Amino acid sequence: MPTYLRMKSKIWIILILFLASIPAGAQTRSWTFQQCLDTALQRNISVNQSRMSNELNKVSLEQSKANRIPSVNANANEALNVGKNVDPTTNSFVTEGYHSTNFGISSSYNLFNGLQNANTIRQNKLNVEAGQYDIEKMKNDVTLSITTGYLQVLFANEILSAAKSQEEATAAQVDRTEKMVNAGKSPESDLLQIRSQLATDNLSVINAQNQRDLAKVTLMQLMEIPVTDNFEVVVPVMDESAAGILLTNEEIFMKSLAVQPQITSASLKTNASMMALKISQGAHWPRISLGANLNSNYASSRKKGNSINPQGYPFFEQMWDNIGQSFSMGVSIPIYSNRQIKSNIDRARINLVTTRLSEQNTRNVLRKSIEQTYTDLRASVKKYEATKLQRAAVESVYKNAEKKYTVGVMSATDFLIQKNNFTQSESSLIQAKYDLIFKQKILDFYQGKAITF
Repeated sequence: MPTYLRMKSKIWIILILFLASIPAGAQTRSWTFQQCLDTALQRNISVNQSRMSNELNKVSLEQSKANRIPSVNANANEALNVGKNVDPTTNSFVTEGYHSTNFGISSSYNLFNGLQNANTIRQNKLNVEAGQYDIEKMKNDVTLSITTGYLQVLFANEILSAAKSQEEATAAQVDRTEKMVNAGKSPESDLLQIRSQLATDNLSVINAQNQRDLAKVTLMQLMEIPVTDNFEVVVPVMDESAAGILLTNEEIFMKSLAVQPQITSASLKTNASMMALKISQGAHWPRISLGANLNSNYASSRKKGNSINPQGYPFFEQMWDNIGQSFSMGVSIPIYSNRQIKSNIDRARINLVTTRLSEQNTRNVLRKSIEQTYTDLRASVKKYEATKLQRAAVESVYKNAEKKYTVGVMSATDFLIQKNNFTQSESSLIQAKYDLIFKQKILDFYQGKAITF
């Protein structure tokens, strides 16, 4: 084979391999609801901030536990002394220049402080546990947002599909009307009206496409991913039943109290405020502390022997001989602290009342949300059933009108009135269906059921 042919073959092989290696990311990817939710939970800034906030709570807990352990400190000091000074090893005055070294280890232990350490540990444990439920609450908020965005995309897709179907049906009617006008069976005004309706349907399709694209953008932003044109969602099999409505709103509320994280978090925060009050009250009690100290020093001016025949005193020997220990116990009794203790107790009491009110408000907000959703769901069920009946009736009238218009016994004006009525009823049915599905999912979510599609 000639050289140029071999080179040409290699180029084609490389080109084929290159095209085959184009990443799948350039292709359209269909996202399931769970994939959308997992991505949002992983990337959501508020959820991650809640995690970091609870990490700080854990740090505070570890610190409060460490406060029960005696503290140990070591120190060392090297000094050059000139002039008249006191030799730290003999406590005598010396006038010659010398250098001195001091080493020491000290320890202190808080034996009793009004149970403040123990109550602080309990408070921080409650804060960590409440923080974990706050994270779950934030995840729930993200779940509801993704559910709304996902359903909005599905709704927009179905509206677009219905608009395209109407556009195709109108286009078919334009062809029929043209043939009837050419055959002299229909006036030209009918053709103009049908063409006008086709233009209106074209605009409806464009508007539906824009709404679908906007819904996709909203969902992608909720997922914290860059907006791309290659984004689609998987269309699941939708369940339009309303099994959850068999329960009363009171039963749903009582069930939600045990599963909704914001309720547990509010209760834990109230208990933490009670611990804060006990911590403040503990400041009235005496403090008992223990201390221990071990030290030694060295001075170059110190000598062994007598003043007539002094001898050098080596560093390590002197350090060993000068070792000293001390143990201490201290008691501190608060008598008057410029009202600081009382003010701290008053603040803690006020914070406790505020936290209890916040807990009650959290329960009230949940109860009102459930009552509202429950009422909305009952209305949605009735509306959906009525809309289905309306759509069936309007569809029958529309099919009959379509037959009459096709054979030329109905005017274009009357036919278009029935067609628009059918289009409106179909749009209303789609809206009622998704409103029902959304309300049902929310009510199930309040009962602790995972949202799935």
